[in-house]
Amino acid sequence: MRGLLEKDFRLLKGQKNFFLLILIITVLLSLNSEDNFAVTYLTFIAGFLTISSFSYDDNGNCLPFLMTLPVSRKLYVQSKYLLGFLLTTLGWLCGMIISVAVALFHRSLPLPGELLFQLAWVFLWMIMLAFILPPLFKYGAEKGRMATLAIMLVLMAVIFAASKLGEELGYDMDSYLNALTGLSTVVLVAGMAVVALVMVLISYSISAKIVEKKEY
Repeated sequence: MRGLLEKDFRLLKGQKNFFLLILIITVLLSLNSEDNFAVTYLTFIAGFLTISSFSYDDNGNCLPFLMTLPVSRKLYVQSKYLLGFLLTTLGWLCGMIISVAVALFHRSLPLPGELLFQLAWVFLWMIMLAFILPPLFKYGAEKGRMATLAIMLVLMAVIFAASKLGEELGYDMDSYLNALTGLSTVVLVAGMAVVALVMVLISYSISAKIVEKKEY
């Protein structure tokens, strides 16, 4: 596991100048923003790097070589999910540091509840990865992106259709949303954590089966 993670981090290290530029841009934009732009943006960028790691594996044709080493296919899948969590958490931490620093600069330190709520971005992106990773394992980096886009469009269509159906059946969707927003921050974040954990476990099970059956 450590070797697989080190491989991915060493490959991503080649983009350090790009990462530095992103940090500078984030700081500059955060100075003129009143919301937690840095947390949202850096969490998304860092989580998206997990997808880039698949491109490196495909372009370097390293998977056939990895499969000859004492590395099981399940371990390879586990390393990608762990990489996604580590990168997402790292991006979130950088975003939080920048947001707090900017708040101190403006002399408006955010409340503890607001800081806790920002943790939801980590779980939200892990839910996104739960949908994104299986197609990447199945089709590879390039085709996997197209499959992921198709899945996201279908999910959006289903949510939209469900919303319209609820309105037709007389359900007040706004009242349900208001009830959710009325919950405490701890309950909301904890709920998202549970949903993220369940989604990731299901996603991992699917990905593991895909990789076990795949020929390299």
